[in-house]
Amino acid sequence: MRITPDHLENGSTQKRTRAEPREAFLRRITHVSLVGKDISVMENLHFCKNLTVLYLYDNNITTISGLECCRNLSRLYLQNNAIEEISGLDVGLDQLSVLHLHNNRIKFVNGLERLPALEQLKLDRQQLPEGTALEFDPDCLATIAPALRQLTVAGNHISDITCMAVLRQLEHLNVSENEIADLKKLENFLSTCPQLSSLDISLTPLAASINPAKLRQKLILASTSLDSLNEKPIPPVERKFVENLRKVQERRKSLSTNPLSKQSSLTALDTALQAPNALQEKPIPHLPPYASQYRDLILSMQSNAPRTAAESRSRNGSLANVATAAERVKPEDQ
Repeated sequence: MRITPDHLENGSTQKRTRAEPREAFLRRITHVSLVGKDISVMENLHFCKNLTVLYLYDNNITTISGLECCRNLSRLYLQNNAIEEISGLDVGLDQLSVLHLHNNRIKFVNGLERLPALEQLKLDRQQLPEGTALEFDPDCLATIAPALRQLTVAGNHISDITCMAVLRQLEHLNVSENEIADLKKLENFLSTCPQLSSLDISLTPLAASINPAKLRQKLILASTSLDSLNEKPIPPVERKFVENLRKVQERRKSLSTNPLSKQSSLTALDTALQAPNALQEKPIPHLPPYASQYRDLILSMQSNAPRTAAESRSRNGSLANVATAAERVKPEDQ
């Protein structure tokens, strides 16, 4: 089915007055919804020269076209169609900031070079042949990098996101349900994205192969800007806790290579995690919410730490000390 003037009028959120000619009405409308209309060809959009938002998802569109006169278009929704390549967007769409193309058949990401205002791009779950991964044109990514803030590419068999390191203004990245497995590459990537606040790598080989608390700790330390990982917030008090935990691990490593040290790793654990001005230990029955996810990691550190009989303590007691120390983080750190 093709787009007709009737479709455009009926799909508008505005209403035509009785005396208003259809052409004049179509010229002034700004929002059109043509969702699930079995449309296969994008045409007759030249009637809507003031269009700013166009909903064309859940159709049978194979090619992006007909947008030459829509110079004010700011949001375009084309998900759940049959589009195989990104084309037809190099027609002066200088205002386009939101582009949804998920659930199509796109194999190669390019054709976005003429979209200087693009801030949000969704490319999740392309219907690709078995064993085929979504690929990116490096030059295209470099061109859209200054404006792009949100990128979603979940479920596309991607194994390496190194090419995305040029997206230095990126704030939200979803690469879940992909084939990402290399922790070192991911840590290096995070160090190149100073604005990244939200990352989702859930349901990847990497997420399945490493202890969740250990992975969370490593990624928090790899990025000073992250405040959400796998849709779970990273409050400032947790970041402080994780930084203290790293100091413990470094101290423990140092102690393990110095047999003359009289202080056990376990004692170091309690000392390093204590905040300034801690007056006395108080028995805490459990870790605070932001720290409880690191319980097994802390216990493994303690169980491997050499200790004398005088230094030996119960696990619950040590965990209580950790909880007390973590809760004593100064207000300015929160």
